[in-house]
Amino acid sequence: TNFYTNSSYRGRFASNWKVFAGLSYGYSHNKGSYDVIDYATSENAIHSKLTFTKPISKTISTSFGADYFYTKYNENAAQFDSGYQSNIFAAFSETDLLVTNNLIAKVGFRFSKNNLLNENSVSPRLALAYKVAKNKQISMAYGNFDQTPKREYLVFTNQLQTEKAQHYILNYEYAKDRQIFKAEVYYKKYNNLVKYDTQMPLYNSNFNNDGTGYAKGLELFWRDSKNIKNLEYWVSYSYIDTQRDYQNFPKEVTPSFVADHTMSLVTKYWIQDWRSQIGATCTIASGRPYNNPNTTDFMNGKTKSYTNLSANWAYLISPQKILFFSVTN
Repeated sequence: TNFYTNSSYRGRFASNWKVFAGLSYGYSHNKGSYDVIDYATSENAIHSKLTFTKPISKTISTSFGADYFYTKYNENAAQFDSGYQSNIFAAFSETDLLVTNNLIAKVGFRFSKNNLLNENSVSPRLALAYKVAKNKQISMAYGNFDQTPKREYLVFTNQLQTEKAQHYILNYEYAKDRQIFKAEVYYKKYNNLVKYDTQMPLYNSNFNNDGTGYAKGLELFWRDSKNIKNLEYWVSYSYIDTQRDYQNFPKEVTPSFVADHTMSLVTKYWIQDWRSQIGATCTIASGRPYNNPNTTDFMNGKTKSYTNLSANWAYLISPQKILFFSVTN
């Protein structure tokens, strides 16, 4: 059983002030049986947000506001009750500065107070964008980010800290005549990741924030709807090198959800006489690591590479009706 609702407001007041306010509420109740164990869970969650924005001058614009998150979660399994109540308050500010005609800076910070973990944190963020030419731009960004540990951990302990990440990003973008090219390199450093000493999080697990990790990679993107009439296509490629020592890992290794290389090609072709759009997508990903129990090394197995070829046909019956076919392999 679940329920969700939200409401938001946007408006203006005084001299060029903009305001945004939002409030959401969600409720979820689940019950069932796993093997011979009956379980039931319930969650109430509230998120409220208020933001003000104002241009101070032709070269400076600022925004600031606050967030509030409330979560109450209860769990019962085999007559064992657990749960937690979380209150997180955050305040944030961001200022855009037109340093020169070609250079824009964005400076901000986020303050967060987590009552459940009894922790305060301040996260600075900085972004710079430089216009190299009319259609070319180079940008860089740095920021600190916090994340509350997962629910699976908080039901058993509140003696944890927020997990932390530092992001460094460098980006190049070219956009002209219905053509876009983007290239990005990044490095992310993880600290305070949650670790435990059992096969899965349990009431008798020993939890700590000794986990670490990193991620670095390259992303390329090209989109073109100019050179071939009625044809739009885009190509993307992603490379990632990442390792983490978290959860119950004995050492820092690449997690099982990571594929080192991923590439995709998407095409859309419009046929006017048929009132149809025909599309195709090809996705290729390298194998992912997994822990082979027949070997002594941890996470040294590798799955086969993944390939997916899909095709689709959308027929326009009328402006309000579309008939769509899709096949995937």
